[in-house]
Amino acid sequence: MDIGSWALSAAVVQPDALHPVRERTSGALRWPGGATMAGRSGLLVGAAAEQARDEHPRQYVDGVRRAVDGSAPVWLGDRQVHGVELVGAALEAVVEEARRVYGPVERLVLSAPAAYRTHDPRREALVAAASLAGFPDAELVTDASAAVLDPSTMVEVPEGGHVLVCDLGANWTATLAQVQQGRPVPLSQESSGHGRDIDVLLVADLRAALAEWVEPAFAAGGDTGVRAGLHALDIVRRLKHRLADVPEAAEEVEAGVPPYRLDRRALDRLTEPAARWLIASARAVVARAGIRPPDVAAVLLVGGGARLPGVGQILHTGLGVPVTRPADPELAVLRGAAAWVRALPARAVPADPPSWRVEPLSWTVPGGRGRLVRWLVKEGEAYGRETRLAQVRTADDRVFDLSSGRGEGILLEQRIAVGDMVVSGAVAAHARLEPAGAERFQLAKRHHLRVAGDWLLTPDRRALVECSGDGEYVKVRAIASGALVTELRPGRGAGRGGHAQVALGPGQQLALVTWDAEGHFAVWDVLSGRVTASFSDAHKPDAVLLNEAEWRLVTTGEGAAHVGRYRRDVATVWDLATGARLDRIVGEDLPKRFTGYAETSRADAFAAQMESPDGRLRAAALDGTLSVRDLETEAEVFRADLTPGRAVSTAFCHEGRHLLARGSDEQGAWVDVWEVLQPV
Repeated sequence: MDIGSWALSAAVVQPDALHPVRERTSGALRWPGGATMAGRSGLLVGAAAEQARDEHPRQYVDGVRRAVDGSAPVWLGDRQVHGVELVGAALEAVVEEARRVYGPVERLVLSAPAAYRTHDPRREALVAAASLAGFPDAELVTDASAAVLDPSTMVEVPEGGHVLVCDLGANWTATLAQVQQGRPVPLSQESSGHGRDIDVLLVADLRAALAEWVEPAFAAGGDTGVRAGLHALDIVRRLKHRLADVPEAAEEVEAGVPPYRLDRRALDRLTEPAARWLIASARAVVARAGIRPPDVAAVLLVGGGARLPGVGQILHTGLGVPVTRPADPELAVLRGAAAWVRALPARAVPADPPSWRVEPLSWTVPGGRGRLVRWLVKEGEAYGRETRLAQVRTADDRVFDLSSGRGEGILLEQRIAVGDMVVSGAVAAHARLEPAGAERFQLAKRHHLRVAGDWLLTPDRRALVECSGDGEYVKVRAIASGALVTELRPGRGAGRGGHAQVALGPGQQLALVTWDAEGHFAVWDVLSGRVTASFSDAHKPDAVLLNEAEWRLVTTGEGAAHVGRYRRDVATVWDLATGARLDRIVGEDLPKRFTGYAETSRADAFAAQMESPDGRLRAAALDGTLSVRDLETEAEVFRADLTPGRAVSTAFCHEGRHLLARGSDEQGAWVDVWEVLQPV
């Protein structure tokens, strides 16, 4: 898919054919690149956005890539929209149409401007938009590289040869590429906004020529003025491209208004500064490579602006080199990207041959390293020969499949996290060659979750509760997926900062008790997000203990009261349901006097060992390992080394389909989750 400044084009690549994805409403090869925020309809793209534009002119942007180009959100009416959302919406619309017409779409390749260098946040924004559309493994090909690969140019460039690509869209770009190992690699480029500048000059010319009729609309401001400007842009762009075939063109602005006329001479006069810039920039990028224009194997003129009459001849005269303009130059990048896609099957990296029975898996990644996109085989799952185990993204945004090669087995451990680097030759995973037929059960690791606070498993063992140490938030997560079910963020204020404890209140309702250093307390219902009680203690709390059975809280303050000449601790007992003070006690070692009170929830379902709900398995956490035994045979069916930590405990979920282990260390607390795979 080619995401241009003003228009989009896409094609479905099949082994023996290339099928364009036409705009659904108009049937055009190119989709309008704008977007409109249209009330309840949400973000519209393509022809739908153009149709809604007149009704919502100030909620329209003429290119979904504009926010990405500028690395800043755009305002659509009263809403700020980021580039990832805009491009993601366009991708979803085009992919949906491609699937409707041609069936499933497996991979996505996007063009990226040559100005987006390696590690440019704008490239990351395009990848994020593709991920939003369901393609985390989307690849990027530089538009200049794609233009060189366009079969319709009929240009053959030898290894080491140079090609100058002049791409004339909303932005004009001159890029010098060199063929390295069979693929064009951009060396240097220069860009400017001359495409938009020419349109602005043409609109100014239209306003001057028809001032008597059109200026009142422009001067009206508001929606009327914006609508007039957009309508004028449409007219001048159509006329500009029609002049490629005729010496003069005209179009009516509206009924009763004389037509606006434009001829090649006037257009050449307006485009002359841009053409001079193009020649100077072309010479500059060539000189930076240490070569002269005659050393360039080819000069390609692509993009919608390539149709401007006279630009090709001016470029030829200025460089002294023949210029090639392919048919339909605005589709050159798309055709070249399709040619680039046909090399995808070759981008599979087999695992290095193992030397151990329990194998360390490593790969030789092109370029020496790549960032892990995702694992395609989960821990504990079996795989066959030539199975895709994972994917990595190299620095130039190519995505390679890491395959099992000729080996088969069970993936025991993923040693590289998504987003981290896979380095050539370094161990990325461990696997076992053949399945263990004697084992009746297998456990596959699904999640490793960490928080700078603590974890609680609800007594019904249906949900994990994540609580930050400072009470900033409480998150309830599904055990099977780790997905967020609900979240409470108390915010800042009296009783809302610094300390918190999760507890089970009356009716097994999940609650959060928060307090600050001044002794202000608040009790929150996690599911509804409401404060159910609040109170303030007269003394700064030294220790806070909860009794979940009686739903009470006791807070002690060191040396808070005088008994004769001596200072004594004070303990205050509070009703958590009403926030009322129940008792006040003076003495020493007060926390030891309160039985049934604790600093952490006693409703937590984690334990040192636990049996599965069906009574077939027993799990125990001991000495840094998690062991699972089949109670029928007493055979150990699973063992895993745990993250080093204190107070390690374990639990099965309510259905017995998942096994959990929890521990804590200096950074907070962690939870590992395995899926229990039933015997075949």
